[in-house]
Order: sequence, then C-alpha cells, then structure tokens
Amino acid sequence: MGAKLYLGRAFDPGPRALGDRFEVDADDLTTHGLIVGMTGSGKTGMSTVLIEECLKAGIPVIAIDPKGDLVNLALCFDHLEPARFTAWVDDVSARRDGQSREEAGLAAAAAWSRGLAEWGISAGDVTGYRAGHDLRILTPGSTAGIPLSLVDRLDPPPAETLDDPEEFRDQVDAVVTALLGLVDIEADPVRSREYILLHAIIGEAWKAGRALTLEGLIGAVARPSFDRLGALPLDTVYPERERQDLMLALNGILASPQLEAWRQGEPVDIDRWLQAPDGRPRLTIIYTAHLADRERMSVTALVLNRLRSWMRRQAGTGELRCLVYMDEIFGYFPPTANPPTKKPLLTLLKQARAFGVGVLLATQNPVDLDYKGLSNMGFWAIGRLQTPQDQARVREGVQGALAGSDIGLDFDRLMAGVQKRVFLVHNIHRGAPSLVHTRWAMSYLRGPLTRDEVGRIAAERGMTLESPQAVASAQGARPAGVQAPDAPAHAPAPAVAPTVPGVGARYWRRYGGNLASPCLLARAAVRYRVGSALTEETTRDLLFPLSGAGSVVEALEGDPFPGDDLDLADSPPTGLTFGDLPASLLGPGGSKEIERALRSRLDDRLAVTLFYDPVSKEVSRPGESAGLLALRIRGTPEHSRKRATLEQRLQAKRMQLDARRSERKSRRFEKWVSLATAALSNVSIFTGKKRTVSGAGSVLTKNRMENTAEARVEKLEAEIRQLETEMEDMATVDPARFEERLVKPASTNVALIRYEIVWAF
Repeated sequence: MGAKLYLGRAFDPGPRALGDRFEVDADDLTTHGLIVGMTGSGKTGMSTVLIEECLKAGIPVIAIDPKGDLVNLALCFDHLEPARFTAWVDDVSARRDGQSREEAGLAAAAAWSRGLAEWGISAGDVTGYRAGHDLRILTPGSTAGIPLSLVDRLDPPPAETLDDPEEFRDQVDAVVTALLGLVDIEADPVRSREYILLHAIIGEAWKAGRALTLEGLIGAVARPSFDRLGALPLDTVYPERERQDLMLALNGILASPQLEAWRQGEPVDIDRWLQAPDGRPRLTIIYTAHLADRERMSVTALVLNRLRSWMRRQAGTGELRCLVYMDEIFGYFPPTANPPTKKPLLTLLKQARAFGVGVLLATQNPVDLDYKGLSNMGFWAIGRLQTPQDQARVREGVQGALAGSDIGLDFDRLMAGVQKRVFLVHNIHRGAPSLVHTRWAMSYLRGPLTRDEVGRIAAERGMTLESPQAVASAQGARPAGVQAPDAPAHAPAPAVAPTVPGVGARYWRRYGGNLASPCLLARAAVRYRVGSALTEETTRDLLFPLSGAGSVVEALEGDPFPGDDLDLADSPPTGLTFGDLPASLLGPGGSKEIERALRSRLDDRLAVTLFYDPVSKEVSRPGESAGLLALRIRGTPEHSRKRATLEQRLQAKRMQLDARRSERKSRRFEKWVSLATAALSNVSIFTGKKRTVSGAGSVLTKNRMENTAEARVEKLEAEIRQLETEMEDMATVDPARFEERLVKPASTNVALIRYEIVWAF
C-alpha cells in the first residue's frame, strides 16, 4: 500500500458534524481523478490539499495553471509568520474591510494558525512540508518565473520515439502546433498548408538525425529538400511566392521582442521537473495565465505530448510515480471538438496507469467535458454545482462510469448535502461514495496571482535556470551525432526602470518585494450630474496596472486601484528590478498614446455610485456617505433658503385657506337662505292657490357655489399637507430617502490633470 493522503473528514449534513479522517491511498490516484465544482465550492482548496499531501508523501507533481490559482502553493510560510502574510495580503480587500495591511496580515496569519490547528496541523508541520519539497514555476513566453524554451530547440526525440511511427508523428505535431500557435495560424492537419509543410520539413530532418534551428527552419520553408507534398508537386500545393508569408511569420518569432522569451529558458524536460538535484520531490507549476488563448493551448498541448512521450519510456509500476494536475480544463477536453490537447489527454487517461502516472483534472464547467474520459477515472470529487443542467450532466457521467458495478448511488440525496468545502467523493478502491469536508490548506489561498506576482515569488525563492551541467546531463538521451545548441541564458529583470519619453515615474512600496511592476497613475478633475444637480469639482486619482497589457487601452479595461492616498517616492530603493512596459510606450509616441487612451476612456472608469436627495435635489460628492450628505444638506445656505421659501409658501397657503374657509362658510349660509326662501314662496302650491314652483334655479346656483368653495378648501388643505411633509423632510433629512445612482461623468466634465508611471513593488 502507498502513503495515505489526508484530505479531510467524513461529513454528516444533518447535524453538520465531522466524522473520521478521510484518507486516500496515494497509489489509488494511478486510476486518475476529476474534481468538479462551481466558483466558491472549494475546488481550489481540494486540489491544493491533494497536491500538498502528495508532496508530503514524496510524490512529485507537475501542475498546469491556466488561471493563476495554483501558484498559491508557493505561499507556504515557515512557522506561519504574520510578516509573510502581511507581504501578500491584498491591499484592496484590506481597505474594503477597513484594515491596514499589517492588520490584514495579522488576521490572515491568525486565521491560518487557527484553521490548521482545528485539523491537527501545527506551524512546525507547515515548516517541515515546505522544506521537504522543491518548487519551480515555469513561465513560457515570460521571464517572470523560469522561462521555458519551446521553439528554439527543434532537436530530434530519443531513438525509441524515432522507432515508433505514431509517437514520432505526435511529437512532430506538438512542435508544429506550438510554432503555428505563436504566429496565430490554425494548425489543421488536413487543410492547413502551413501545417503540412512544416510537419514534412521537421519530420524529414529528425528522421535524418538533424537538429533544426528557427533560422534553418525558415530557410527550409523557402527551399525544402523535397519537391512533392503527397501526390502533388510542392509548387502546386504551396507556391514559393505564397510561402513567403509563412517565412515572414516565423521570422517574427526571431525578430519580435515580444516573442524573445519563447526562445530562451529551459527545455521541456520531464525528469528534471520531477526531482531536485538534492533528491527532494519537485512541484513544477507551468503558469500560463498570462498567455493568450491560442498560446496557452499550444503550450499545454506541447507539454502534454512531451509527458506522454516521457511516460512511454518508463518502466511499468503499480505505484504512483508522479501526479499530473491540470486546473480548469474548460476548452481543453470538450466532448465534440478536437483541440490539440484532447488526444494526449485521452492517451494519458488510458495508458498512464501502467506507468505509475496519475492524472487529476479540475473544472467548474461540467457541460464542456468529454465523459468518455471519466470512465478511465477511479477518483472523483463533486462540489457545489451552479445549475440543474450541470447536476444532470454530472449525474449522467457518474452513472455511466459506475455502469456494471454493484455500487448503489442515490446521487440526488448525496448532492443535497454538498456545500462549500464539502464534496461528494468516490474512490473505486473504497466502495460507496461519501461526503467529505476538506481540511484546511497549508498554503495561503490568496486568489489568482498575476505574472508580476509570480515574478516576486521567483525572486524571493531564488528561482533561476539550473546549471548548464544539469541541462547537459538532462540532454544525454539525444541520438548520436546530434549536437545540442548552447542553453540560452536566463534574462534577468532589468535593474533600471524602462521609461516612457516625456512621462515621469515614481515608486510605490506596495508589497515590499524586489520586482516592481508598472502601473499608470492618472489624475483628473471631475464633476457628476444627476438630473439638474451638478456636484462640485473633485480630484480623482486612479492606478491602472500595465503588466500583461498590450496597450494602454487594454490596461484601462481592467479594474483600477484607488490612487488618492498612495505614499509615492521619487527614487527607487537599491536592488529593485523592473518588469516590462507595453512595447508601444517605449518609443517617442508613448506619451501621446497614454494621453489619447485616457481622454477617450477615462470617463468610463470614473463612474461612481452617488446618493441623490429627491427633496433637496442635492447629490453626494464621490466617496461621501449618506450620513455626511444629510449633515451637509442641513448645513448648506441653499438648504436654509429652501426651508425659508417653504415656510413662506406654507404661510401664504394657510392665509389662503382661512380666506377660502370663510368663503365656504358664507356660500353654505347663502345656500340655506336661498333654500328657505324658495320653500316659503312655494307653500301656496300645497293649498292649490299656486300652480308653478319658483326659486329652484337660485338654490341650484348657490349649491354649485358652495361645492366650488369646498373644492378650493380641499385643494389648499392637500397643498398644505404636502408642504408640511416637505418641511418635515427638510428638518430631518433622513438618509433612508436618498436614492443611489450610478453616474458616469460626461466627457466635458472630465479634465485630465496629469499622468505618470508608478512602479509598484
């Protein structure tokens, strides 16, 4: 039996009580697994705990991180020191909770200490766990972590791969797909002339034992060593004139500063990803959150294909040799489409068990999952799901996976007990499914980390390329006669800040790290209009992160930080290194690009929620609370004037009411006099001395006059009641009457004051 992985405790949803420890035998994961759960279900926590347990057991882990959640595994602090938490708490969240950074750090450290203690884990256990494994974060296309060379080393695969036609084709396919993905060309194996040509060129070179450089590949596109593709002449399928477009695209990989990082760094070497030189198990995280979708797909497909090739060269075993984890597989393993990641994933799920390789996948979108793969999985954990359709899809997959077994599963009853951090867990090696509450993670789950934050981790952990000797030893499996090119050096972050001509720069100690990331600080004078009310002019400072943005316009689409109270320095501290600015800002037109973007987009980012008082027609200032608005309304001269005006109107209406009441009284008296006169004048009718009725018209006239006077009185009484209500409202200014309005300023009410680059570290 393998090591026991402590995931949590059994959970009884009735009394919400925890039961016995829930453990999984590590070797059970050779039958692979799936974790499904919506946002907020605790899916990331479950995955983190499982990876932590594997590393504690000495089992290496390769994790593909397309969202930035898994790099939280690097935030594991010796002795749970509060200062380490303080360095990583989120400023915006702390401000929202009314805390300083130090207070938020102390609170996080206390929460982690308390939470771990409740699950029987001490600060010493955390320190031992951290010391027991090695961590590396690979960042393809970036030097934030350890760069991963994907296109500069087109070397032949090992001899056993050359002798396996299917494996050889898959390896060529992975390289061609990655190359075309970088230049935004669809790699269709049947319809894409670019794919077919590159596959033929690289395949021919590798079969001859020749390594290719990018320069050599571009030359081969111009003048291939063959003159036919399939049954047709090369110039019929792909004329030389049209091949120039492909040559220019590939040359862009060599010439573009943005793509330089793809040509440097370490090669994809699975053996080195699994074990540190000192023998400790490794956690290797391939961080792809900073990449575009096509680049991310190409990188993931290449890594999975190399994993598959490496796996087939290993000796068979029933023990878990390593765990391969992929977070959020939405789009990588769909039920109908065939992205380049699907084939290697299916192969791993079908064959990896025999080689001791466990595959664990996670998703929050169960609809976009090929459940044929689930039939090859012996472990699954299902957290809270968002819709009934999601539950139905998972139920269908689970029942299909259990078809033919003697396990009875009341899926709906068990799923009713699922809640945050509680999962319906099934392990074919344990029997019936059960509800499990996951333990507290040893890693600080701060949330997705950006590329620059990964750079901070790499700097703090001292992550660099390993020695050339280690690289050379890892390349020992090359076919005879193939000379490996020199490993490119790791380009460190520059020690001098890049500049935008004509734009100033200042420095903000946000985390206290060694790597500074660029932001754009914009100050504007702004006024907001709600109805006829216009606020006073206020000054707003907004800070927009530039890391990962291709342009200022793209940066302005993100969420800004409030920049009003930043403690900015005019010079950087010694030893600070700097991230990259968008390339478009480095030329002479950089400042104009910033100004154009701010003038066209800043008004959208200045939208605020304001309080509007329908009584006084006053509107709050940005950041002003309802209570402060009420106090301000009561103290304004305008409020006093409005109240005095109301009092005058009320007094006038009351005087009018007195007059109308007198009028009503007299009209009523006149009506009764007229009625009595008419009655007396018509007495003779009853004695037979008079034949006609007289005075009726006068009575009706007097009655109409009384009704008119009554209506005037009622109208005035209603107006007075309304004025008295307004007077009461003016006197009390109850904030409950305020209306919240989301207000975007008109561009004519926004005046850009200044802007500058701020380096946050």
